[in-house]
Amino acid sequence: MEGAQLNSTIAALDIGTSKISVAVGEAGPGGELAVLGFGKVGAEGIHAGSVQDVELAVESIRAAVAEAEATSERKITTVSAALTGKHLHSINKVGQLVLPRAEADAASVKRAARLAMAFDPKTDAWGPDDRVVSHVIKGFTLDNDDAMIQDPIGMAASVLKAHAHLAIGSDSVVVNLVKCIRRASLDIEGLVLQPWASAAGAVTQTERELGVIVLDIGAGTVDAACYENGHIAFTGVAQTGGEIITRDIAAGLGCSLSDAEDIKLAYGHAGMRPEDAHERIRYIRETTQTEEMVMTADLVNIIEARSEEILRMTARYFLNPDHWLQKAAAGIVITGGVSRMPGFDKLAQQVLGLPVRVGVPPMQKGSALGLVSPEDSTVVGVLLETMRRRRMSGSAKHKTGRFDGFFGVVRRILFGDFSG
Repeated sequence: MEGAQLNSTIAALDIGTSKISVAVGEAGPGGELAVLGFGKVGAEGIHAGSVQDVELAVESIRAAVAEAEATSERKITTVSAALTGKHLHSINKVGQLVLPRAEADAASVKRAARLAMAFDPKTDAWGPDDRVVSHVIKGFTLDNDDAMIQDPIGMAASVLKAHAHLAIGSDSVVVNLVKCIRRASLDIEGLVLQPWASAAGAVTQTERELGVIVLDIGAGTVDAACYENGHIAFTGVAQTGGEIITRDIAAGLGCSLSDAEDIKLAYGHAGMRPEDAHERIRYIRETTQTEEMVMTADLVNIIEARSEEILRMTARYFLNPDHWLQKAAAGIVITGGVSRMPGFDKLAQQVLGLPVRVGVPPMQKGSALGLVSPEDSTVVGVLLETMRRRRMSGSAKHKTGRFDGFFGVVRRILFGDFSG
């Protein structure tokens, strides 16, 4: 195993309610991603994307890192991590600046961006410890022209507007995540919002341009990201997911949560099949330790009822208020562990009324192993987003000769590097 993490090597960490994943990748000369190693372990001390027990979470992170190191033969010292958490939400803001010289320069671009990122706890926060945890400057517009411009420097205008998407979450969630990572003896290269990472790992640029809804349905949360005209326009996290399906199975059958999860994974599906009316599933009732049987059709009824509730709740709180089901011309992309359930995509299409596809990570050329499961979209997305940020940093260095110059500042403004 090599003694240090090479400059071209990237390590990504995805901490979920049910599993913790670490992927090691390498950026090729043409910008392609090669996955060199992967580790996945059951998550301990995590619930709904938030750390509940630091010691258990640290041990889980260390175990996943050890697996990734063994498969990649690379020493992992630094990671980029996916960030989620209950009550994560977003707002879109505009910073407007009058240009006294009727021309946009570097200073006015920076000032407009800062105005767009202004956070008012009285109107923008949901809780007393909320803060901006990540952001993107989607672009700039001039005067009354709605055409989005990425670099307005040198262009004539009377008014410059910066358009920002701010992701707002609990400060304690960020602090505890960073604490766990550092207590696992890892440095942090950056934090990437999980909904954005899932989109990076499963959605095409064409879908972003047309308008698309991305739903990462995991064990403890549903992470939502909505894109319009190529830019992120909505981010949200709901405290629900596949875990409540497991709990309903346990309650309905009288079995343990562990057995309910095994039954869900082995036999669970949405949509009745002809054989479901005749097939029986054997299990152990927890209170009496006696063997019981349930018809598969009854299991499907339990799964479908709760799955529909998850989807309808997601639509009610996330998609309906801003009419995303009418704006998403490219439909819906679902990822996460629940999306692997047979028939879930068809149920989602029926409930939400839009085309639905299961999103999987793109092919990784030259990889030692391929990550192609929808639940791997987030960790691959973190790798891809980290590569993109490194390219932007390199571009800034090339233009200024030093990262701390103006373009270094603009890079942090545009892409939301809150990892420090």
